[in-house]
Amino acid sequence: MKVFILTTGFLTFFSVLGLKLYFVFSPTPPVSLTQSISDIIPKEIEGWSYTDYDLATSEESSDRIASFLNLDDSIYRVYTKGNIRVGVYVAYWTPGKVSYRWAGAHTPDTCWVVNGWTRLDREYSIPFQVNQIKLKNAEFGIYKKDRTVENVYFWHLVGGEPFGYAQKEVPNIFGSLIDIQKYGLNLRQEQFFIRLSSNKKLEDLEATEGFDTIIKGLSQLPLSTTEVAL
Repeated sequence: MKVFILTTGFLTFFSVLGLKLYFVFSPTPPVSLTQSISDIIPKEIEGWSYTDYDLATSEESSDRIASFLNLDDSIYRVYTKGNIRVGVYVAYWTPGKVSYRWAGAHTPDTCWVVNGWTRLDREYSIPFQVNQIKLKNAEFGIYKKDRTVENVYFWHLVGGEPFGYAQKEVPNIFGSLIDIQKYGLNLRQEQFFIRLSSNKKLEDLEATEGFDTIIKGLSQLPLSTTEVAL
């Protein structure tokens, strides 16, 4: 029994040591963000007004949660035009800052619901296109709180690619092993969490002048599948 315990201990020790050495000597993955997110997402749009809010006031967060997110850059900007409201929330982590699972838990399905919202609808990995601007497949949900109903599209990008939600919120104790199977040992790529929410449906927004300017801004993040001219 002692031999078994000692053998297991040594194997665990050398496995952990091997992983540490791997991460020490392997090159840091590249980053795509070279300027402030606040400068990438448009501010002045003709016919629209905007307000920037502190991250802790968003539906995803709170003062306590925001302090744990360990973000490298972020923005929470709300645009209004008449009775139309559009919220843009972007959180960014440099390679290796947080685990994929931790960042992936930062979604309306968890944070909004915990803060009193009710989920009315949910779709996974759906096409997203506004006029001629096509973005990577999005997660989608409709959420309600009191008399407010929000249509929410969101993306969790890992190394520029959408992080899958195929488990559909079913806890998986082998989550880390699944991540290793998908990404290999390099579990430290840059990450974005991007959320686009509105009190209007996408087809109504698409017909609203100026909305595509917001989408063009988002397309300058690693979201676009085509070249978009600003």
